[in-house]
This record gives sequence, structure tokens and C-alpha cells, in this order.
Amino acid sequence: MEQTVVQSVLDKPLFTPAYLNIEFVFSKIIEYTKPIIDFFSNPETWSTIGVISALLSVILLAIIIFSLVRMVEIQIYDKKEIEHEIHEALMREKEREKNANPRWHYILTLIESPNESDWRVAIIEADSMMEEVLKEKGLSGETVSELLEGARGSGYRSIQDAWDAHLVRNKIAHDGVDFPISQIEGRRVIRMFQNFFEELGIV
Repeated sequence: MEQTVVQSVLDKPLFTPAYLNIEFVFSKIIEYTKPIIDFFSNPETWSTIGVISALLSVILLAIIIFSLVRMVEIQIYDKKEIEHEIHEALMREKEREKNANPRWHYILTLIESPNESDWRVAIIEADSMMEEVLKEKGLSGETVSELLEGARGSGYRSIQDAWDAHLVRNKIAHDGVDFPISQIEGRRVIRMFQNFFEELGIV
């Protein structure tokens, strides 16, 4: 029985051609697609598309040209700004060199020398320079120690650096070559002198 039912279902077609009008389906397809086909097959459509494309091309070309011109202008401006900054920096450097203390410049040259004896001379010269400056400031005292004592009440923030550097100078002067000193230590001492001189406004 079941086999008969299944066979009966299989024998029936999925659809009956009598109820499917192929011509009607194709006519509807043509009806809906005809405006689209007519639109794209119309010469005026392609003329319009051509005009729009030409206008867009001109606009895009104008944007590209404008961007390139602005890019070149920005590069030229940046180059001028950089050259101006370099020129200003060189002028400031020349001004600093012109106003630089020649004696201090000599001391800095000595401390960068490869010779240990020059490092010692640099520290002694810096201490001597400090003595002269303190006397020019109107401080009283016969020795550098007395001058520094008088400067304690003047509110100098770097007075301790001046004292420490002066103590190293005394060891060099009293012990001579028996007092070992490296270039790193020499630079540190000169830096302490420089801190004090910068506060005094002479370097």
C-alpha cells in the first residue's frame, strides 16, 4: 500500500505546464527591464554621462593641481622657515661667542686638553678668575677664602660649588703632582666654577 502511494506521488509532475504561462513571464521580465534597456541604449543618456564624466574629471584635475601647488608652497615655506631658524641660531651663536669671556674660553680649552698639567692650570686659572670677580663685586678679603666668606651673606645659590672648587684648587697648589686628578674630575671642578660664574653673570 505504502509503495503504491509513493509511486503515485513520484509519477505526478512537480508542476503542470498548463498552469505556467512562459510567454507571460517573459513579457513581464521584458516589461520591467525595457525602461532600463531603453535608458542605457539611448544616445542622450551616454551624452549626459559623458558630460558628467568630463565635469568630474575637470573638477578632480583641478583638485589635484591645487593640492600639488599647495604642497609645493608648503615645502617652500617650510624650507624658508628652517633656513631662517638656522640663520637665527647661527647669529645667536656668533653673538654668544662675541660676548664670551675670553679668559673663560681659555680655561675651557685647557680642561679639554689631553695633558694633565693643563687640567691643573685650568682649575688654578678659574680660581684666580673667581678671586678677581669677587673683588670687582666689592667684597672684602685678602684671600679667596675670605672673599667667599664675605659672599656667603649675598644669597648666591652656587656659593657651595665655589667653595668646593676652591678646595680642590688648594690641594693642587699645595700638593702639586702628588695630588692625582683625572680629566673627569677636572671637568667636574670647572663645572662648579661655571655654576658660580653663571650666577654672577660673567659667563
